[in-house]
Amino acid sequence: MAATTGATTQTEEHVSLKLLLNEKGNKVLFAEAGKDFVDILCSFLTMPLGTIARLVEKESSIGPVTLGCLNSLYQSVADLDGSCFYNDAVKQMLLKPSNFAEDYCNTLKLNIDDTPPTMYWACSYNSTCGLYSGLTVSTNNRCRCGYSLTGPVFPKHYCQGFVNGVATFVITDDLIVMPSCIDYSSFGLLLEFGIKNTSLLKERVLNVTKQKVLDLLKCSLLSNATLTNLFLGKKPSIEVSRFLSPDVELNGSLQIILKLVIRKSDGKVLCAQGEQDFANLLLSFLTLPLGGATRIFGKNCSMGSINELYKSMTELNENKYFISKDPKNRLVDPWPCISPHLKLCKEILPILQPGLTDYYYENGYGVQYFKAGEDTSFFGTLKKLNVSNLRNIDSYMKGPALYVVTDDLVVAPLSPISALGLLNQFKTPLNDLKEKVITIGVKESISILKAGLTSTSALTNGLAHLLNEVKEEK
Repeated sequence: MAATTGATTQTEEHVSLKLLLNEKGNKVLFAEAGKDFVDILCSFLTMPLGTIARLVEKESSIGPVTLGCLNSLYQSVADLDGSCFYNDAVKQMLLKPSNFAEDYCNTLKLNIDDTPPTMYWACSYNSTCGLYSGLTVSTNNRCRCGYSLTGPVFPKHYCQGFVNGVATFVITDDLIVMPSCIDYSSFGLLLEFGIKNTSLLKERVLNVTKQKVLDLLKCSLLSNATLTNLFLGKKPSIEVSRFLSPDVELNGSLQIILKLVIRKSDGKVLCAQGEQDFANLLLSFLTLPLGGATRIFGKNCSMGSINELYKSMTELNENKYFISKDPKNRLVDPWPCISPHLKLCKEILPILQPGLTDYYYENGYGVQYFKAGEDTSFFGTLKKLNVSNLRNIDSYMKGPALYVVTDDLVVAPLSPISALGLLNQFKTPLNDLKEKVITIGVKESISILKAGLTSTSALTNGLAHLLNEVKEEK
């Protein structure tokens, strides 16, 4: 079978990928790849939803894409005045949320995440006490010795991607990643795809560039034929999916009071009014990694090929195909779920709890964080830091204040005049409107998140089980 090379300049950074095509069906059957490409796929699962929202809006050969209400939620945060936020840093932290697995992603050969690496600050006067008790992510604090924490500390690159560098992998059109081994031989795969005549098959060797990786991310979120869409020039179409409830039951004490404005004629939630806690809940969605969301939704995840990618990672042998046990845990059971620096002091959702985190350093200023009690021997000789200034945020938004949220998750401050303008925007007669006060908990919050990623009516779909009596009145 002949091989062709993708049109890429010799100097442009790239990773290699070999495709097997069914020429008759104009479809990619599967691909063969090594560590560099599979690490890129792994990194998609670690990206916070706020990062996803920013990246899919970027220009590429596919063009900007829309993922449910995620784009409008992200844009509303960008449009909010800085005075609405708890402090000056919070808005930028939400628009460019740090990746809880940045230590594994910062050595990727092609990394499309343009979020700046987390910066730590130590004592600007006394380096001895600075590393032991003055470490912080904000320059607004002071060390115990009284001097300001303005000495920059950069995370050390201990990790080299996710998967084993010797292994090779088979990747299906819908991004199922399998090891190249006896269990997944090419003959077995061909039989599985119903291929009887190998003369209809063709190999193609491609050099995947950074720009192509951005298109890969977009296709993976929209289509279950990711490789065909990406490499055979078929622009992915958004698959219309039926809204399904989350697959995982989560318990928690969360209770948020909302006032819904509902259009009686069709049962649509036009907007919801709530306090600071409701705004914090919605903004916290931007900090949640894609893999964390997929884990919650399970088989009911309907974001393109992401569910198959996630599921295949859960099935890869951690001892054979990952560089250690921790990277697999970060992908399929993310213990921080969000970066510790984005965590609120008061719990919002159980899925957003990073748990206890230990900080280590090596040779001075190489900082790294791990799950408390995790084996760090793989990373060499590390010394534990006794830090006291890594404080969590009290709130994303200022309070007490009222906020209004539209069905597509646009968040804005609420006032009588702004509420009137919003009602005029809906162009709905007052006698067709009904207000309803509800209390939502963890179940409803997760349902809003799910609806927000799979539809443009997050409140109507996410709270549908609370709206039946309103529809009966129409």
